Amino acid sequence: MRWLSQLKQYRRENPLAVRLLAYILVFSSLITLLSTALQIYLDYRNDLAVIDDRIQQMEATSLGNLTNDVWLINSKQIQTQLNDLYQLPDMHYLQLDTQFKERFSSGTIPDHDTPLIKRSYILEHITPEGERYALGTLQINLSLERIHRHLKEQILVILATQGIKTFLVSIFILYIFWKLVTQHLGALSRYAGTLTLDRLDQPLDLRRNADSADELSQVVSAINSMRLSLLDDIDKRKQVEQALAELNEQLEARVLKRTHELEQINSELSRTLVKLQGTQAQLVESEKMAALGNLVAGVAHEINTPLGIGLTAATFLRDKTQAQQRHADAQSILAITDYQALAVESCDLITNNLQRAAQLISAFKQVSVDQSSEQLRIFDLGEYLQEILLSMAPRLKKSAPQVDIVCPEGLMLNSYPGAFYQILSNLIQNSLIHGFAEQPNGKIWIAVTENDSSIMIDYQDNGAGIPDSIRSKVFDPFFTTRRNLGCSGLGLHIAYNLCSQLLQGRICCLASGEDQTGGARFRIEIPASHRLGEPAQ
Repeated sequence: MRWLSQLKQYRRENPLAVRLLAYILVFSSLITLLSTALQIYLDYRNDLAVIDDRIQQMEATSLGNLTNDVWLINSKQIQTQLNDLYQLPDMHYLQLDTQFKERFSSGTIPDHDTPLIKRSYILEHITPEGERYALGTLQINLSLERIHRHLKEQILVILATQGIKTFLVSIFILYIFWKLVTQHLGALSRYAGTLTLDRLDQPLDLRRNADSADELSQVVSAINSMRLSLLDDIDKRKQVEQALAELNEQLEARVLKRTHELEQINSELSRTLVKLQGTQAQLVESEKMAALGNLVAGVAHEINTPLGIGLTAATFLRDKTQAQQRHADAQSILAITDYQALAVESCDLITNNLQRAAQLISAFKQVSVDQSSEQLRIFDLGEYLQEILLSMAPRLKKSAPQVDIVCPEGLMLNSYPGAFYQILSNLIQNSLIHGFAEQPNGKIWIAVTENDSSIMIDYQDNGAGIPDSIRSKVFDPFFTTRRNLGCSGLGLHIAYNLCSQLLQGRICCLASGEDQTGGARFRIEIPASHRLGEPAQ
C-alpha cells in the first residue's frame, strides 16, 4: 500500500502531469480501440472471403458429381460425397433432400446459438436434348466458431500489446514532460510563492542549459523583466511619495494659513452681518414709525376740520344765545323762532362733526394699535379693509384715486390685522408714489376670494406698472427706483416678511394684465386656517 500513498502524493504535487498522463492514456486507448476494431474487421472480412472461395470451389468441383450420383440413384456414392464435403474446413452440417423422398445428411445438426453461413442449392440434371430435371435440394451450413475464436484471440493479443505500448509511451512522455516542463514549473511556483517586495533583487534561475531558447526561457525572461520593472516602479513610487509628502506639508501649511485668514474674514463678516441686521431692524422700525407718524399727522389734520367746524358752530351758537338772553324781553315770537331754528342747525352741525371726529379717532386708534403690535384677534376682513382706507384718507386725498374693494360678506378671520394693514398700506403707498406720480385719475382694485385651502387678496392699479426686468427684485431689501425722493426700499420687503413669516402665506408680483388697466399686480395668498373656525395647521 506504500506505492498507493506515494501515487496519491505524486498526484497532489503534480496535478498537471497526472492530467497529461490521463489525456495521453484516454487518447491512446481510443486510438488503440479504433485500430483494433479496424484490424479485426478486416481479418473478419478476409476469413469470410476465404470461406466464400472455398464454397465457390466446392460448387465448381463437387456439385456436378453429386448431381450425377443423384440422377443415377447411387445412394452409397451420395453419402460418400456428403461425407467428403463434411471434411472441408468450417463445414458443420450438410443435408440433401431428393425428389424421391430420400434424405441424406452429414455432420451435426446446428442449434440456434451456433453462428452459421447457410447456402442452399437446387440440383438439376440436363439431358443432351436440353431438358432439365430437378433432382433435389442441397443445404450447406458452415460454422463461424473458428473465425470468432480466432478473432477473440487476436483481439486479446492486440489489446495487450497496444496497452503495454501505450503505457510505456505514456510513462516516457510523462518523464519527458517532467524533465522539460513540470520540474521547472515547480521552480517557478516556489519562486512566485516566496517573491516579495523585499526579494525583488533576486533573479529567477531555472538552472537549465544556457543555449535553451524555448517557451520556458521566454517566461523566465519575462518574469525577470517584470521584476526589474517593479523595482524601477517602486523606486519611482518612493520618489513620488516623497514629493507628495513634501507637497502635502506645503499644502497643509497653506491650508492652515488660509483657514486662519478665512476665520478672521468670517469673524469680521459675522460682526458686519450683525451690524447690518441691527441697522436693517432699525430702518424697518423707523419705516414703521414714519408710517405711523404720517398716519398720526394725517388723522390729526382730518380731525381738526370737523373739530374746527364744531367749535365755530358752538361759538356762534353761544354768541346768539347770549344776545337772545340780553334781548329776551324785546324779542318777538318770530325772532325766537329764528333763534330756535339756528340753534337746532348749529347743534346738528356740531353733532355731525363730532361724530365724524369720533369715527376717525376710533379707526385711527384701532389701526394704530394693530400697526404697532402683532396681536392675534378676530375681525371682519371686509370691514377692516374699509378701516384701512379710512385711516389712509389723508394720504389718498392728494391723488384722490378711486379704490374699489370686493370682499365676501361676513369673512371673519382669526389672524393678525396689523400685518394686513402694513401689507396693504405699503402696496397703496407704492401705487401713490410710483404708479400715480405722473398720472391722474388713478384707480385701485382690491378683490378677496377664497377656496377650501386658501384666502387670496388680489391687488391691482392702473398706474405706470412694474417693468419685467425689475419684477423679481421688488421684494429685495433696500431696492427702490426713487431713492432720490427719499424712498428706503423697505416697504415691499416688510410686506414680504409679514406675509411669509407671520401669516405663513406668500406674496408675489404678477405681470401686468392684458386688459386696458395695465399697472402693478400683486397677489397675497394665506392659508385657510386663518378663517374663524378653521383647524390650525
